[in-house]
Amino acid sequence: MNSFNYCPLCESKKISVLNGFEALHLFKCAGCSFVFDCRIPTDDELYDHYKQYSYSMLKPCLPPTIASYNKLLDEFEHYRQTGNILDVGCGQGDFLNEARKRGWNVYGCEYSDAAIALCHGRNLPVQQGELTSEMFQDVHFDVITTFEVIEHINNPNEHFNLIHEKLRAGGLYYCTTPNFNALLRHLEGEAFPIICYPEHISFYSRSSLSKIAVRHGFMVKNIVTTGIDIGRLKRQLSKTEVEMNQTEKRLAAKAQTDSFRQQVESNKLLGLVKNVINIFLSVTKKGDTIKGYLVK
Repeated sequence: MNSFNYCPLCESKKISVLNGFEALHLFKCAGCSFVFDCRIPTDDELYDHYKQYSYSMLKPCLPPTIASYNKLLDEFEHYRQTGNILDVGCGQGDFLNEARKRGWNVYGCEYSDAAIALCHGRNLPVQQGELTSEMFQDVHFDVITTFEVIEHINNPNEHFNLIHEKLRAGGLYYCTTPNFNALLRHLEGEAFPIICYPEHISFYSRSSLSKIAVRHGFMVKNIVTTGIDIGRLKRQLSKTEVEMNQTEKRLAAKAQTDSFRQQVESNKLLGLVKNVINIFLSVTKKGDTIKGYLVK
C-alpha cells in the first residue's frame, strides 16, 4: 500500500500521527494544520467501496434540498455573466436540474457509470470521470460547485488548480465539505462517521480550506460552518451508541438530517431556532459542514 510521507496540501514533511486517531492512520501537518489519511487508496479499494452505492434508479430530490439549491442559485445570480455553471461530482444531477430551470447553461462531471446514465436520461450534459484539464476546454464558468467532494480527493493542489483554471476571472467556486473541527468530532473521537477510508481521506477546517484557496489564487469571500446532527448529539450526551460501521453511520446521519430539514421547512419556530444555532456554530467554527465562497 502506498502512503504519504509529506503533507498533500503544503508538501511539508513536518507531519505526525494525530493523537487519538492513530488506528485510523490520520496525520496532521505542523505547517498548515491539514489533517489527512496517510494511505493512498488503490483503484480496487475504491471500486469495492463505491459499488455499494446504488444509482439503479432516479431518487426523488426532497423539497428542503430543492429549496436549499434555489437559495444558493439566488446567491449565484451575482456572478452570472456567461451563464455557464459546472457541478463537479454531480451525482444524479439534481442541482444541475434546478440550475437549468433558471436558465443556466449547465455542465457536470461524475465518476459513476450508473449516475452518468441517470444524468443523460435527464438530458444533462455530464462527462464521466474526475475533472481534468481536457474537459470543457472551450468553456469558462461563472460558478463551479462541489458538494461534499473535496474530502474524497488526496491531491487537493491539483483539484484547486483545475477549478481556478476553469473559472472566468471574477467567477465563484462554492464548495462544501465536512468540518473536522466540528463539535461532534470532538465528542465522537474515532467514531466520527466522516472518517471513512477509502472514501474520505482529506479533512478540512476553516483554516486549512482558507490556506489552500489563497495558495491557488482565490480570494476568500466567506467560509462558514453550519449545521449539527441532533440525533448524534443526543446519543453522545446520553452516552449511548448504536452498533454500525462508519458508512452506515454516515448514511443514517444523512437520513436524520433530511428528516430534520423537512420538519424545519414546515415549522417557522424551528426555522428560527435553526438560524440561531447556525450563527453560533459559525462563530465558534464548530458546525458539521464547511461552506466556502472562493472568488477567482
